[in-house]
Amino acid sequence: MKIINHLYISAIFYEIIIVNGAIALFQDSDENSTVKSQRLPQHILVIMPNWLGDAVMATPFLRALRNYYPTARITGLGKPLVQPVLAGLPLIDAATSYVMTGEGRMNISATAAALKKQNCDLAIILPNSVRAAFLAWRAGIPRRLGYNRDGRRLLLTDAIAPVRRTEMEVRQELLRRKARELIADDRQPEAGEAESEMKKISALRVKIAGWNSFQPLSAIDYYLALSTYLGSREKNRQMVLGITEAERMESGNVMAQADISVGRPFMMLFPGAHFGASKCWPPERFAKVAAAVADPHGPQNATVLIGGAPGEKPLIEAIMAALPDHVTARVIPLYKFNDGRGVSLGAIKELVRRAQLVLCNDTGPRHFAAAMGTPLVTLFGPTDPRWAEIFYNLEQQVAIAVPCGPCQLKRCPIDHRCMTGITPEMVLQAVARRWRKDAL
Repeated sequence: MKIINHLYISAIFYEIIIVNGAIALFQDSDENSTVKSQRLPQHILVIMPNWLGDAVMATPFLRALRNYYPTARITGLGKPLVQPVLAGLPLIDAATSYVMTGEGRMNISATAAALKKQNCDLAIILPNSVRAAFLAWRAGIPRRLGYNRDGRRLLLTDAIAPVRRTEMEVRQELLRRKARELIADDRQPEAGEAESEMKKISALRVKIAGWNSFQPLSAIDYYLALSTYLGSREKNRQMVLGITEAERMESGNVMAQADISVGRPFMMLFPGAHFGASKCWPPERFAKVAAAVADPHGPQNATVLIGGAPGEKPLIEAIMAALPDHVTARVIPLYKFNDGRGVSLGAIKELVRRAQLVLCNDTGPRHFAAAMGTPLVTLFGPTDPRWAEIFYNLEQQVAIAVPCGPCQLKRCPIDHRCMTGITPEMVLQAVARRWRKDAL
């Protein structure tokens, strides 16, 4: 088994796998059909997404699962990063993290051994990775439901086939790549050039490019489809989070230290994005917006709390350096609290709930705001909004159309025009429209 542990990807190439000395055959099921006449599961393991925002977007699925199997025990498993999403959440019975190695990676053998002791009879695998599917198989969980992606079909007992992009959509994506090449050469795509270039793309190239390319779909609906497969009719897309008493107390201490009394307005600002620099608006522009919101003579007259991961400290410091002197005391980085240790993600949930508004790039705390009912302004650049749709009517999205986007790239290979084209004035107008006047 040690060899399999290190070379688990090789398992997907076999139709027969030796399990505990016996030969087990993987049988195909009708993909995307509802499961019927199955024994009700007693203990369900949900392997959570790896990204913070995606984990929040999985909570409508958890609600559907809870309502469909009200007596089953549901355990959420994921990275330490997503544990604040599960903390205090009434939709599950337990939350646990992967067993990690000293290098910060998941220890598959140890995690699988721990899962075996829990006697789960159904694993629902939300990540698309082979590793996640292999973990559920290695743990001996008899039913394993997930999407048939990345060559992992043989590790699943129940699989859903995602919808692939059409030929036209693949050609359009290839054209966006061509536009990036032209812009990199200081050329602008000319009128009619796109149609001409599209005709030059061979059918073989389209087929190769579309092999692992799928229809843009909100992660909320993507995960809900798994509950539909099981038989649920739940369609509620509202995300939800819980808050523990410890998280509430920590957030109260932060507000007291920031001199934010009851009724005093404040805005939460998240200038980073774990995905990559391409999603980030320039720090000097965030500084202009923060300065306007914090201006004692401005319409908001509010404190601004800036949050971010430890690696985003230079970005936050760049914002602070660009602020005018008269507002610096009212714009406060969260990393300064708790003797420089910062504020936990759990406490940020409660701060987001109480804020007048959240301003951010397309990043995890955006989903906190939507789950907590807080007004939200989101700056979109390389992200295709169809992937990131959260169906939230208190969100104001700010974006501009560019010929090279949405590219979904972590780093812009050209001039980052999708984000630099967004002006502070555009953002301040969105802030004014969404600002919540009543303080919690």
